[in-house]
Amino acid sequence: MIVMILFRRLALAACFLTLAASAEVTLRLDSCRNASAWGCGNGAEFKGAKVSLVDSPEGLKLGYDFTGGGNYVTLHPGRLSVGTARSYSFTLKPEQDVSIRCRLLDADGRWFQSHARTVRGGGESVYEIPVVGKWHSAWGGRNPSAPQPKLPLRSLSLMVDRHGSLPLSGNVLVSGFSAKLDDEAAPKTFRAEPFQKSGCGWTVDGRWIEQPGGALLVITAEPQGKRNALLTVTMPRPGRDAVQRYELDAKHGKQILAYRPDFIAGINPRNCYRFRLELEGDGERFAFSSQLAGLQAEAVNLGAPRSSREIGKSRFGTCVHFKYAAKPAGAFKGWYDYRRILDEIEACGFKYIRDGVGYATGSDGRYLAVDDHGKNVLREAKERGIEMILEFELRANQTVEQHLNKVEVLVRDTRDYVKIYEVGNEPHNFGEWRRKYPGSWNGYEAKDGSISRWVREHLNYTNAVTDHLKRLYPEATAIGLGACAPTNFHYLTLDVTPNLDGVVEHPYTFSMPPETVPFGWGFEKRDGIRIGDREHTFAGLVRSYKEHFKKTGRDRQLWVTEFGFTSFWFNGKVEGRQYAGFSEQAQAEYLIRRFIESLALPIEVTCQYDFIDDYDSQESGEEANFGLLRSDFSRKPAFYAVQRINSLFAGAESDPQAKLTVTDAPLHRSMKRSELIRDWDKTKLEAANGVRLYAFRNPETPDERLIALWSMLPYSGEFNNRAVSFAAEGLETFGRQPAVGINLMTGESFDVEYKRDGGRLVFERLPLKAPMLIKLFR
Repeated sequence: MIVMILFRRLALAACFLTLAASAEVTLRLDSCRNASAWGCGNGAEFKGAKVSLVDSPEGLKLGYDFTGGGNYVTLHPGRLSVGTARSYSFTLKPEQDVSIRCRLLDADGRWFQSHARTVRGGGESVYEIPVVGKWHSAWGGRNPSAPQPKLPLRSLSLMVDRHGSLPLSGNVLVSGFSAKLDDEAAPKTFRAEPFQKSGCGWTVDGRWIEQPGGALLVITAEPQGKRNALLTVTMPRPGRDAVQRYELDAKHGKQILAYRPDFIAGINPRNCYRFRLELEGDGERFAFSSQLAGLQAEAVNLGAPRSSREIGKSRFGTCVHFKYAAKPAGAFKGWYDYRRILDEIEACGFKYIRDGVGYATGSDGRYLAVDDHGKNVLREAKERGIEMILEFELRANQTVEQHLNKVEVLVRDTRDYVKIYEVGNEPHNFGEWRRKYPGSWNGYEAKDGSISRWVREHLNYTNAVTDHLKRLYPEATAIGLGACAPTNFHYLTLDVTPNLDGVVEHPYTFSMPPETVPFGWGFEKRDGIRIGDREHTFAGLVRSYKEHFKKTGRDRQLWVTEFGFTSFWFNGKVEGRQYAGFSEQAQAEYLIRRFIESLALPIEVTCQYDFIDDYDSQESGEEANFGLLRSDFSRKPAFYAVQRINSLFAGAESDPQAKLTVTDAPLHRSMKRSELIRDWDKTKLEAANGVRLYAFRNPETPDERLIALWSMLPYSGEFNNRAVSFAAEGLETFGRQPAVGINLMTGESFDVEYKRDGGRLVFERLPLKAPMLIKLFR
């Protein structure tokens, strides 16, 4: 702990006939009562000197004895907390006259030594060492001709010299160690506001002072009673955060503390550092923060929320159920207050929602109009800058003609608000297709190797509705099929209309991390077709879709209009079901991992299911806990994580110029995972132990490049982190400025070190504890 007393004075100086006011702050770095916080030396290169150090209520007693030889002894702080002062001073009281000088080590490893000075014995005096000035001698360092020390200093020592006319032994009482710092009224390299907070029986004031290569936070802590407290200051880092703790003792009254952050290479002009401060005492905690922003940070998006209106372009969306909540009743009653929910969706920054609408019908069953509730939702969404993906339900118990009548009404009443229409939804689950035409859920009849009849019948309806939709509204985007992945692949071997612009996929993982899906080569026998890849990855599934599009004669778009992770609580009765209940933290991380990977893959739009919990967030309800909001409208951690990536990745696209290579990503043997599920339809699904690494660019910010990375391990709080090394090629013009990293789970930003190696940018042993975004600049 460093306890300091603050003095402040103003010095007026005339310069070129102009009066300029400068301010300085004197910090008492140590009251010199604890010898364990200090070190001493006997000048070992000159044999014979003896040194001792004893603490006392009056100060540190430095003993010296040159009767056996030697030239000097030293006293130095164990840690020089402030290495950027304009001068340092010791309060001394020698028993007798003594020769004193100072030695310091600068930032470049160069030593500087002052002239000797005799301090008179018997009285107290202040020995001050100006850092800038004439030095008696200097040697070593990276710049052997430097006449002045380079800040920040690494160490500073008080020296007692042997002098022929002075006693050879004695003691010097050291009762104070202080530093004088420039206190600029307006910092030149950062912006930071002063603060005053009260909690845990203390009032804490703070202000930032500019220092060479960094900044100093001067904290004044004053007790409001007799309670002691602990003050913790935390600086976010990629790995372990840098933490400084100060014990606040009410008996000492007002205390002044100096906190100096350890910046990698000075203040990054594009970073905004959020320092966390916390008071703790008597079972109470009080937390707050202080921000220090580089001068260019305001122009850099570090993840601050942006609304749907503020975001011009994005490929992320969410599913809603307004259609089922025209009245506040039933499983979806939470969706009734659609304006409030749309406000939350806008605040989260989504550009798409996906829903259906209701209809008014005549006595003969014909569709007459989209109902007013649906029209109101469409209008309100558009006003907020949110685009609707409008689902058109296909039902096996209705005729094609009835569907064509409905699509005519739909286009007439919604074309002013809608450009994207989704024809059908999960026909293996909805629309009674398998009830009317019994068959396998995946559309493949293993007994004879045929495609199920319901697939063909559903495709006939899809083609008819899609063709009619395009005749009525040629500019619209028509997407559909929307069955499980192998069924979609089977569809494409049949006669799918060329008017279907995109295929809909719902790649739920059910109980696994987002990079793995229960489809791939291991399920070829079950599905009657080989899709995906050997490792059953989501990325492999997407790539195989694109290959299959080309193989079947048309390079269609791929749309993910549903995926999600439910946070229900396991009740011990559904251990054999598909879904597992993820923690809310896991839900948040898995959503952002999937969203970002989707952005890196050839997917038009990705929509999370769904925005608010259904069924009153029923505790053990699998379908009741997918939301970013709970049913009481409170926000889950996932809301903030997704809000952050909606802001950061708006307008971003995969960067074809960048080539990223993981060079090393070791795991401790206890961290490695093997199987996720031993028997999913007789197929074993293995855990992924690798790292995902993707590069993005944004036409709106051409002087930035983005690198997203995360561990593919299942979410766990068991281990702190893993270390990842990687190289980036094709980004050499973005490797000349300091980089900024962002923890996508917390939103905290930090500096990231890298080095240039020819045309490559090399990141070595980067501690990875959560999905991370790195911003590079040119």
